[in-house]
Amino acid sequence: MAKQSNNLPSIKDESADHQQVRLQPIEYDKQIKAKPLMSADYEINIAGCDGLLLRIRPSGKREFRHRYTHPIIRTKRTRLSIGDYPAVSLKRAKELYYDNLSLLADGIDPKEHREQQQRNLENSYNNTFKKVAEQWLERRLAVGKKPSVSTLKTYNRMLKYINAKLADVPIDQLKMTMLLTFCQDLQEERGIEVGQDAKTVLNYVFDHAVNRGLVELNPVRAFPSRSLEASANKPKPAITTPSEFGQLLRDIDQMTPRQPSTITALKLLALTYARVGDICAMKWADIDFNAKQWTFEPLKGKGRNDMVDELVIPLAPQTIAILQEQHKQTGNHEFVFHSPKNKKGILPTGRINYALNHYGNDGKTYLDVHTPHGFRASAKTMQMERLGYDELITEMQLGHKMINKYGRAYSRFQFIEVRTKMMNEWADYIDNMRANKIDNVIYANFKHAEQKQG
Repeated sequence: MAKQSNNLPSIKDESADHQQVRLQPIEYDKQIKAKPLMSADYEINIAGCDGLLLRIRPSGKREFRHRYTHPIIRTKRTRLSIGDYPAVSLKRAKELYYDNLSLLADGIDPKEHREQQQRNLENSYNNTFKKVAEQWLERRLAVGKKPSVSTLKTYNRMLKYINAKLADVPIDQLKMTMLLTFCQDLQEERGIEVGQDAKTVLNYVFDHAVNRGLVELNPVRAFPSRSLEASANKPKPAITTPSEFGQLLRDIDQMTPRQPSTITALKLLALTYARVGDICAMKWADIDFNAKQWTFEPLKGKGRNDMVDELVIPLAPQTIAILQEQHKQTGNHEFVFHSPKNKKGILPTGRINYALNHYGNDGKTYLDVHTPHGFRASAKTMQMERLGYDELITEMQLGHKMINKYGRAYSRFQFIEVRTKMMNEWADYIDNMRANKIDNVIYANFKHAEQKQG
């Protein structure tokens, strides 16, 4: 009896889910490419791979399929498409077939596994860096303390730089080396501080992604130490010796800026050593002339864990006198330093810097010598070295959040009597420096250094 040809059907099984034609199993591409033998779809086994089939349609289209029994529901039979020929070669079809067998051996249904992978891929591309960053920023603004205006500007500026390259990349595809290279390149192109700020924002976004289950680990936290250049963090220039500070006070008295309120603001900076932004935004409603206190929310304190939410500054008699004089000018406005030409309605901080940097017609300047922020360092240094107050009291008056040994932060009214005494002594000391009655010798006896810190 002659051997049956591979090109002719022998028995047709009408009971199968799909019409099954029993032919000699396929071993070579030449057999796959043979003309269709039926006017309806039929399948042929692949030699050596039980369950791997080639589905052939009358149109000539060919598709590899894997017929298997569900690993859990044993009565369930599945035909899983592996791919169309010739896009998927016979060799590749066998590889995918064996991958499926491996999954089945582990009790995993290949079809369910593929569908889960597709869902994961769709989720990945729906969670690009830009979308996740937008979600983080939206949550950051809605929950807890809102960031300050300057901090928010930094966030948006950094996100603009990052999105220019990474906006459409799925968050789970951004790896540590890619992010590190991006920050290093940013330091070279735009400066050390920009690269460091970008790292900070990336860290926040990936922490958010971890919390949402979009990634398992935050790759930014895996940056090697010293992989980015460190910020210089140079302290603001400040005068800390009585004779030089006294000269500064006398120079301020002699200034003739366009707006007289600039001199008033500089004098209040010296007496209160609040931040320049808080001085310019000072409100009459926050000043209690009877209690001799200025109570306000520091602009820099918003969204920061190292600064107090609310600060009380005791007002010395000299400070009260300056404010009462200023009240004659702007008492009918909201802000102490009302400025109708400014869109915020307050004295611009740049005016204060300009006054110090361009003092005098003879070209004298305090540029790189003393800044508006420097009044804080001046007061802290001389109050500790000359007046004997300890660091706890001076730091509290600067608005820094101080934590005691039990982990509790001091309240806004903590040590108010001591701080009131200190601010009064400081105002008197300023008068003596202005009058050139103080030398540069340190006489600190640390009479206040034993204040209890519990």
